[in-house]
Amino acid sequence: MKRSAFLFLIVFAAWCCQEAKADTSSMVAVGDSMMPLTDIIRLGLPLLNIETVDSEEPTCEYVSAPSGCMGMTIRNATKVPGRITMYQRIEGLDSAVYDSGDYEKDVSGMTIKIRGNTSAYADKKPYKIKLQKKKDMLMRGDEAKFKDKEWLLLKDHYLLITAGYIVSELLNMPWTPGHRFVNVVMNDEYRGVYLLCESVKRNPDCRINVDKTSGYIFECDPYWWNEDVYVNSVTSPSYNFTFKYPDSDEILPEQLTYLQGVVTDYENSLNQTTYPEKIDIMSFASWCLAHDLMGTQDSGGANRFYCKYDSTDTSRIVMPVLWDFDMAERVISQWSPCHTHHFKKLFNNTNRQFVDEFVWQWRRVGTTFYSDFVNAMNTFALSDECQGLKASEPLEMLRWNFNMAVDTRVYDRKYWYQRRVGWIDPAINALNPVGDANVDGKVEISDATYLIDWLLSNNGSALHAFDVDGNGTVSISDVIAIIDILLSD
Repeated sequence: MKRSAFLFLIVFAAWCCQEAKADTSSMVAVGDSMMPLTDIIRLGLPLLNIETVDSEEPTCEYVSAPSGCMGMTIRNATKVPGRITMYQRIEGLDSAVYDSGDYEKDVSGMTIKIRGNTSAYADKKPYKIKLQKKKDMLMRGDEAKFKDKEWLLLKDHYLLITAGYIVSELLNMPWTPGHRFVNVVMNDEYRGVYLLCESVKRNPDCRINVDKTSGYIFECDPYWWNEDVYVNSVTSPSYNFTFKYPDSDEILPEQLTYLQGVVTDYENSLNQTTYPEKIDIMSFASWCLAHDLMGTQDSGGANRFYCKYDSTDTSRIVMPVLWDFDMAERVISQWSPCHTHHFKKLFNNTNRQFVDEFVWQWRRVGTTFYSDFVNAMNTFALSDECQGLKASEPLEMLRWNFNMAVDTRVYDRKYWYQRRVGWIDPAINALNPVGDANVDGKVEISDATYLIDWLLSNNGSALHAFDVDGNGTVSISDVIAIIDILLSD
């Protein structure tokens, strides 16, 4: 290396170190106190330092539902431009692991706005960040796969979201959003611990992979009245459908007409035996089972996301993701209210394929669900992330007067699921007892004859309930298993 080039590198490195030191030693307001930024970085969590242009704060207008509708939400949320830098303590040094640069539309920087519905009314606001250039802000080591522009900052004081995403993974939901805890500073003021999370959107590599030209992501939304574009529910006018993809300001009239037809056909099919032609039964059963396990009090309004991967006739409606855990852990000894509306019709339909799938989903995971959940929570409790969360507890207390130990929150989640599983296991098994081949809720000699008729005709695909002995195939041994059950009773 030439001497001039070597000297340039030395000078450049010294300049970088000087800049890093200046950035991380700046003072930050934490409640009524002041502390260096570097002291927050040393707590262990990644630190997001957000600097908006002219220190402008995001604002919004709070609105209530018009007559005949429901909900409280926001509109006219300002998109404030700025810069975001992520710091992390690495091998004893404060390192800037990401810097968006100053805001320049489509080039660098980011915008931030308040998001949410009722959650936006809290003092600790949830935010949506939109980068001008894609980045994996969770730093998962595969930038090509995980990069995106949209990221959320959510409040997860009680670890309800953390627990919910463990449930999502245990039930093999089509997509579980990536997430991790971070400390957030905005305009030299500490804003608290947030969950940095992927948003619900189309991304063919890592989020919801709907076709770019013929796919859809939509939501059964009680806040439809706050949107300019929506399609009507034919059965529940309080829950019309709004768009996540394509964006509502980009959707074409023919796309709106198409999705109206999709929604109408879907809702009508729930009153008929033809619903398996319209929905992906596995994802619907997993979604409903998850909310039953979580004991979600919400009847399924703002957290019911759907997608259609493309517009072909064979493409069914999928429930790809669990979302909105604010009302989790409220129902301990009864079914979740998500059994109302669409799911009530599925549970009561004379075509019992949904019930069969719902019961089978639980039997697939039920024997180990609680131990798997506890193991996942214990793994989280021992992680560096959780240690950083614990170290940040005093700052959360100073900023938001929130004073519940992380260990207590972890224990509470485990205790909840222990009690909930104790109720849910017999309740689910009562829906479809082992040996109930015709899925009518009871085991009788008619189940044996039903299965014999099916074996002789082999007409269509087998339900999970047909595999009574659980050996993975449907044969005369299952008929014998039904007879054994009847004799033992």
